[in-house]
Amino acid sequence: MRDHFAVKVITSDRDLGAKQPYTSITRDTWYPFDQGIRVRYCKPGISRIRQVRAILNDSADATVYLNSMFSRSFTLLPLWLLSKNRNRNRVILTPRGMLKPSALKIKKWKKIPFLQLMKRWQFVRQLAFHATDDSEREDIFRVFGKESRVSIVPNCTPKPQSLKNPVSKESGSLRVISVGRIHPIKNTLFLIDALADVRQSIVLDLYGPIEDATYWQACQRRIHALPNHVRVTYRGELAPCEVRSQIEQYHLFGLATHGENFGHAIYEALSTGTPVLISDQTPWRDLTEKRAGWDVPLDTTQPFTQILETVAQYDQAQYDEWSAGAHALAEHFCGLQDTTNLYKGLFSKAA
Repeated sequence: MRDHFAVKVITSDRDLGAKQPYTSITRDTWYPFDQGIRVRYCKPGISRIRQVRAILNDSADATVYLNSMFSRSFTLLPLWLLSKNRNRNRVILTPRGMLKPSALKIKKWKKIPFLQLMKRWQFVRQLAFHATDDSEREDIFRVFGKESRVSIVPNCTPKPQSLKNPVSKESGSLRVISVGRIHPIKNTLFLIDALADVRQSIVLDLYGPIEDATYWQACQRRIHALPNHVRVTYRGELAPCEVRSQIEQYHLFGLATHGENFGHAIYEALSTGTPVLISDQTPWRDLTEKRAGWDVPLDTTQPFTQILETVAQYDQAQYDEWSAGAHALAEHFCGLQDTTNLYKGLFSKAA
């Protein structure tokens, strides 16, 4: 969008859940990120509230794009301030999968009452919603009503690079990578439990921030109880630029998520030619027919276990077929949409 709009990004000065801010930025000032784009990294506390208020007061003609559903600082606070502001900003709210029934089950004691109050708020009727697919549009309709203004625009995705030679694969062993927050919504514990009954030699490496320490403790207890031929290791966080090169070193990408409105790491895996084993709670469906992976219900861990067993027994020729299918799916998806014009339309129609 930088070639079509002046873009300002207001965000936190640290990763979600981190105690320390980024070390390479200037906080609480406009920071030149790229041509046509400026970023303001805000400190927590009252300083952030004042900054968000001042920025909105000075942005009478701006389209305000809220990239979350429940963020206190960057969705709820701006919505409240905008409702009090005399400016008639165009406001777009994108739930990012947070209205899926499976996602609302987590901390529903807090989310459901809030959404019920929000539906009664007159200001919400002025919002435009951004959904990334038909399923998310239906989630918005279910929560906020069929009269809601919803535009469907898919996520922007980088074009896949040429398919490299697939990673070496021998029958009887499997290397699995999972990239995502350690949090109940990502269902890390389920993926670990699926390894308990496998008979093949399997390595699972977990990458991502530990957002829920109590949940991670439960994961660690299950990891310690796994059989000796299964090894699960937490590898820490990955910078976005490192994700692709790291995934390329594994045979399979695993994510038993309770809900994704897209799943950028899933696309990253497919684009590297890495088949994926995921839940059926994402837009990536019918993967087996495309020989790109498996999308499986979360009723029990048994289907996950069976697929892990099967893929572990693949030889190189069998694995290469699925690797090619994963890459082909990513190429097909990337060529489907003219996302630049769709996003230009989204921002133009928001009034």
